[in-house]
Amino acid sequence: MHPIPPPPSTRPQTLGLEPNIGAVLSYLIMVPPIMPLIVLLLEKEDRYVRFHALQSAFFGVICFVALIALQLVGTALGEFFHPLGVFFNVFVTLLGLGVFGLWLTFLYKAYRGESFKVPVVGDEAARRV
Repeated sequence: MHPIPPPPSTRPQTLGLEPNIGAVLSYLIMVPPIMPLIVLLLEKEDRYVRFHALQSAFFGVICFVALIALQLVGTALGEFFHPLGVFFNVFVTLLGLGVFGLWLTFLYKAYRGESFKVPVVGDEAARRV
C-alpha cells in the first residue's frame, strides 16, 4: 500500500498554482481523461498534483470504457427483449449518476486539499507518482 503524497504548504511546482487548484484541474474533464493528461504533461514536480492527475486519468479511463460497454450491452439486450434493455439502460443511467456524484466529491475534496484515494485506482496512482 502506497501513501498519498501530503499537500505541504511549500514545495516545488511546475504549474505555478496552489496544489489544491492543480488537483482540482486534474478532475475537471475526467471522462474521457483530457485534463488529467494535460496536468500530467505540465506538472513535473508536485507529487500531490501528479497523484490526483494519475488517479483521475485511471478512473476516467475505467469509467469511460465501462459506461460505453454497458450502454452497448443495454442496446443489445433491448434488441432481444425490450423491457430488459430498458431496465438495463436505466441501471446504466443510475451508474452514470453515481460516477457524476463521485466526480463532484473528487472536486470538493481536492479543492479542500484533502488526501483521498479511490480503492485500487488510487493505490496504482500512488505507486506511479
